[in-house]
Amino acid sequence: MKLKNSLWLLMVLAATAWAETPAEVELLSAQKAYQSALSNQNATRTKASQLQTQLEAAQLQLKNAQDNVTRLQSDFNQADVQRQQAETTLQAVGARLDAAWQAVHHNQ
Repeated sequence: MKLKNSLWLLMVLAATAWAETPAEVELLSAQKAYQSALSNQNATRTKASQLQTQLEAAQLQLKNAQDNVTRLQSDFNQADVQRQQAETTLQAVGARLDAAWQAVHHNQ
């Protein structure tokens, strides 16, 4: 791209030396302004395209992270229910063990 711009600059400088009338000078100036605007448009189009690609990648990462959070929350909820059930079972079995222990030791 730099070589292309350098060639364009050389052409403009050569043409400027050739320009004799105010209309020719204006034509060269307008051509230079158009080339500059075109170059700027291409640069901004490229930047916008790159940003769009980055945005889409980030949105996909966010969706994947949200899906992962949802899955982990569900897994945690299930594990917590199982933990509570195990705790309740342990308390019930512990009470039964205490009652059996008391029955054996009070009868001796």
